[in-house]
Amino acid sequence: MSENAEEMVNDSYKEPSVLNMLSYGTAGFWSMFAWSVFGAYFFFFYEVAVGLDTILIAMAMIIFTVWDAINDPLIGFLTDRITKFTKKAGKRFPWILLGIIPANFVFALLFMPPLGSPPIILFWWIIITTCVFDSLVTLCMVNVSGLFPDKFRTERSRRKAAGWGTPLSMIALPASAIIPPLIITFEDPASYIPMAWLCVGLLGIVSILFLPGMVENKELKERYFISEEKRENFMDALKSSLKQKSFVFYIVLFFGFMVLTACLTASIPYVVYIVLESSEFFAIILFMLYLSGTLISVPFWVLFAKKMKNNKKSATIGGFSCAIVTFITFFFIGTLDMVFIFMLGFSMGNLWVLIPVYFSDVLDERIVLTRSDVRGTTVGVQNFFTRLSRGAQIAIFAIVHILTGFVEGAQTQSELAKIGVRFHMTVIPAIILAICTLVYWKYYPLTPEETFKIRRHLKELGL
Repeated sequence: MSENAEEMVNDSYKEPSVLNMLSYGTAGFWSMFAWSVFGAYFFFFYEVAVGLDTILIAMAMIIFTVWDAINDPLIGFLTDRITKFTKKAGKRFPWILLGIIPANFVFALLFMPPLGSPPIILFWWIIITTCVFDSLVTLCMVNVSGLFPDKFRTERSRRKAAGWGTPLSMIALPASAIIPPLIITFEDPASYIPMAWLCVGLLGIVSILFLPGMVENKELKERYFISEEKRENFMDALKSSLKQKSFVFYIVLFFGFMVLTACLTASIPYVVYIVLESSEFFAIILFMLYLSGTLISVPFWVLFAKKMKNNKKSATIGGFSCAIVTFITFFFIGTLDMVFIFMLGFSMGNLWVLIPVYFSDVLDERIVLTRSDVRGTTVGVQNFFTRLSRGAQIAIFAIVHILTGFVEGAQTQSELAKIGVRFHMTVIPAIILAICTLVYWKYYPLTPEETFKIRRHLKELGL
């Protein structure tokens, strides 16, 4: 956003303090930690430790993804409503509180199936626990994301919030990488139970820390009522989200990046246990090299975006660089080639740190197009594609494992199965992200000039 665009924001707006930004950003730690542990170990746990059939796991996760198709946008729409209760307590905060507390405890159930039960029982356990957990997390996080553009209303404040919040999210990654391997034994399902409860303890502490940053002040509550004058019904809101060009092509890029992230994270235990035939401790080393590259890259990419002053161009460069480095990493998966894992983490920093900024441009245009604050619905649709990317990752793993003869529960695998693991870690997600980035670069409509016009319209709407 240009300096002139910054002036379009109402004079009454006061940028949140750094401490408040840190509190808000801690929610990113919670989400990143919980979903990173889930993404890295959930499929691996049921396939390798429990020994459940790959097809059953994939089917359960497909059902979970279908649930997301209803759950995420619907919760986003329902929590966009203003009531007497939310008028006093805030539009977003009550839902955040209601979702996050039980979500902490349901997380443990994900890794506590009734061992020794028939496969059909384990199949339904996966479906029920994932759907309940996702619903609670969605109730919280769809409102955390929906709060971002209202709480941080200038490009300066958004980049500053992202600059503080992203490192907190990134810190969650080494925590999620270190804690499980210190406790679990890859092939022992019982060892995952104390790991799950330790994670619950950490998530509970983080929940307390991020809640103060979600409290809405008086000025913010009043703005909700300005945008509440006109509302779309659920189906209209969903359809109009998918008709918004900037949203659609942002989602294309976002989906590609999420597929790559999911495949990479979930592949690391397989690479350590199956390809490198190493110990759980080596998983920590692998994760730390990858995450160190990402953390070190944060100030570089923030400065890069500031100098570029063009979010579309910045995102395109980030997408292509990440896809290229990921593809190259296929040829360097070995104990002496870990520098490429570091480079991979560095290339991913662009999209990690700036995704909230890119998405805020889309949300701002959404307000102008609808003359109504339906950010929650839009965020819900985005969250569906996040879960859909996990569904895509599960499908990729299942197809590759079936085609390469991966044996569930076996401690050793064939050379073809090992090559398959390397493919679903690097080549396949790299190609997907490259295609998505190309589509985004070609069709995404929001230039810096268009963003300026949107901010001007928001000023006219009193938003």
